[in-house]
Amino acid sequence: MMMEEVAPIRVLFILVSAGVGGAETQVISLINNLDPGRLRLSLAYLKDERDLLSRIEPGRVGGSLFCCGVKNRIDIRAVVKLAKFIQTEGVDIIVCTNKYPLLYGWLARALSGCSPRLIEVFHSTALSTLKEKIQMRLYRPLFRLCDALVYVCENQRNYWRSRSVIPRKEVVIHNGVDVAYFANSVPQSAVAEFRSAYGFGQDDYVVGLCAYMRPEKAHIDLLAAISLLREAGVEVKCLFIGDGPERRSLEAAISRMGLVGTVAVTGLMSDVRPAIAACDALVIASHCIETFSISALESMAMGKPMIMTDVGGASEQIVHGENGYLYVKGDVTALRDRLLLLADRAQSEKLGANARRRVSTYFSVGTMTAAYERLFIELLKVPVNVKSGKYEA
Repeated sequence: MMMEEVAPIRVLFILVSAGVGGAETQVISLINNLDPGRLRLSLAYLKDERDLLSRIEPGRVGGSLFCCGVKNRIDIRAVVKLAKFIQTEGVDIIVCTNKYPLLYGWLARALSGCSPRLIEVFHSTALSTLKEKIQMRLYRPLFRLCDALVYVCENQRNYWRSRSVIPRKEVVIHNGVDVAYFANSVPQSAVAEFRSAYGFGQDDYVVGLCAYMRPEKAHIDLLAAISLLREAGVEVKCLFIGDGPERRSLEAAISRMGLVGTVAVTGLMSDVRPAIAACDALVIASHCIETFSISALESMAMGKPMIMTDVGGASEQIVHGENGYLYVKGDVTALRDRLLLLADRAQSEKLGANARRRVSTYFSVGTMTAAYERLFIELLKVPVNVKSGKYEA
């Protein structure tokens, strides 16, 4: 039988919004790296937030990119809009990121009368509020109706398995980052200029925290650890990379703790690489479950050692003592002790090199993208010519 190249697989991604967030960043990264010759990609976002749209590379969305304009919890007009698109585009696969888009994807598929494969990419682990726990009870049946449930780390899969989440098919695909883009290619002159702009000297020990400023990110724990180090005579500086609703409160705490001139805040940055390059080590102090931190992967790819609370998939990212350190969330003394270890620049550089090697080996965007392409092909049972790499009729 003659082998012919068939039409691309039509994939529709559904997001809550195109606003800044780890899960949203992961989807944009996928869109930018999936093969547009093999896959015809479309993106729908439920709520009208567009911060990340400018990061989509030209020509990557060959299908359509549109906002559903959701106003209510379940907006029937948005469901109809998605259903019509599924019909007219002939969507083969719907990829929903987290629970709310899954609800819309399932409803739209049912209304469309079509039967595309439905994939849920789940980024949550522990549920911290009563509302989240109630919602999870409602979403469990939808998880079982999906054709595949994607977890973003092994620890997350184990957590939900132990709580009887049993989908038809489950797979772990770790988040990945562009290791070429996050290579530490920032010139030393630019690093020195950046440090100077925030009041840091070239030889200062600078610790960074790159996260949206919300209470659960626990910036205050890092401030407390910095204070302890300075009381012990360690000259350490700190850079908060980002912005958020807690900024004013944190700036008040910096003043109250006598850390003005020691701790600086960048505000929102469209490109965080110069800020990461200006740091000797990075911290994630979260009290919430960081299922598989993209921010940590970006810093590691830039050759920076990480100190992370041992939550979510942190133990899959960090090999303690080899490419960074783990500690129990909320233990400020332990955080101080690990910061002290990285005050030794030789140790910091050694662990940083190991961090980049680990990301390049296991958590690159290429590895992530290939895993999603394999999943798409498997779900559709499309044969592939091993020699050409093309789909066949």
